Amino acid sequence: MRHSACHLLAAASILLVVAPGVEGARRPRYGGTLRVEERTARALEPAAWPMVFETLVELDESGKVRPALAVSWRHDAASRRWQFRLRPNVKFQDGSPLTAEAVAAALGGNGWLSTAAGGEVIVLCDALTRLADFSDARRAVFLKGADGALTGTGPFRVAQWEARRAVLAAHEEYWRGRPFLDGATIEMGGTAQQRLADLELAKAELVEVGPGEVRGAEQFGAKIWTSSPVILMALKFEPGRPAADNARLREALALSIDRAAILKVLLQKRGEAAGGLLPQWLSGYAALFATARDVARARELAAGGPALALDYDASDGLARMVAERIAVNAREAGIRLAAPAPAGNADAILVRVRIAPAEAEQALEGLGAALRLPELLHPASPALEDLYADERAVVEDYRVIPLFHLPEIYGASPRLHAWATPGLLKTGEWRLEDLWLDAEQR
Repeated sequence: MRHSACHLLAAASILLVVAPGVEGARRPRYGGTLRVEERTARALEPAAWPMVFETLVELDESGKVRPALAVSWRHDAASRRWQFRLRPNVKFQDGSPLTAEAVAAALGGNGWLSTAAGGEVIVLCDALTRLADFSDARRAVFLKGADGALTGTGPFRVAQWEARRAVLAAHEEYWRGRPFLDGATIEMGGTAQQRLADLELAKAELVEVGPGEVRGAEQFGAKIWTSSPVILMALKFEPGRPAADNARLREALALSIDRAAILKVLLQKRGEAAGGLLPQWLSGYAALFATARDVARARELAAGGPALALDYDASDGLARMVAERIAVNAREAGIRLAAPAPAGNADAILVRVRIAPAEAEQALEGLGAALRLPELLHPASPALEDLYADERAVVEDYRVIPLFHLPEIYGASPRLHAWATPGLLKTGEWRLEDLWLDAEQR
């Protein structure tokens, strides 16, 4: 158990020097419940949360594969038959041991056939499969109870799950060591103003903030934790709508948008203008996509075209401001655009899509699934030049107009500290098991 890991505490000075984002040289404290508030759920199901459900392998911050529940592996020449040796002495959150049979049962389906043999897991895939594919949250390992509840091996178990609230409890026998925190409550929804007020009034220790709330959070002593740009904000046209099917009008709208001004004013320079789907840090070629505004060309393309209606999430204040600015830009180019759209009559929707922390090929496939772009679901090859060609074909059709790549931004209470890793990785993933809280002052 982690309580006995005195050698780690004795090495605090070394860890605090080498680990980015790690704070002051103080001994971590066990106990306390972290209160988190965010705009929306990170996933529709908790099974997608690495803090609860783990995979055979995982990706580090640089995108390299490293062992997780599996310690070694091998595969055939076609990369379709994989064999994994499991980490010993791992327990599920209900106390059950991690076995090859349990892992095989969890991994089967969706084109995979898995079985246990000699204490190892054998997975037969219907197509060439990369090791990184086994890090996908959809391939997480779990036990399913008679009541349908899922149990994982991660540092926290789900004690309660509701539509807008999750309660996590520490996994006492977690194989990497018990978390410092006793648990965490995660509230989803509410307004940005309410989240900021709760952070200031010590009703929460970690809250999602928008670009416009960063300065306010810093003014009352909050620490700002920021990931790399891992969210794509884009316009997605609805198929079958006459105006949305007008290719000239779609291109005109793309050229009318002043991304630079929106980034500077509304987004407070937190993020990047996007001409492509993947961010530069992940693909390496994002800078090849144009983001400049061309009002003259937009006006020429839009001449005589129909009106457009743009919709967005009414509960998302940032989306509302961006949509309103896009409408102004469009009108300056002679495009009649209404935002918000009348109910059920949207030609385009302003969306935010989280980019899965993975290799470029996996990330592009994930965006293809989220944005309903079947041409991205099976790239010709993982080579960057092929991914670039696939992405350019989609972008130049203007069915999706990339706008910005945005980071995850959180305001953290002065009470909240990270130990050996940042609490929020550059990939946008939390490391709640590495966080600890000062005792509350009475």
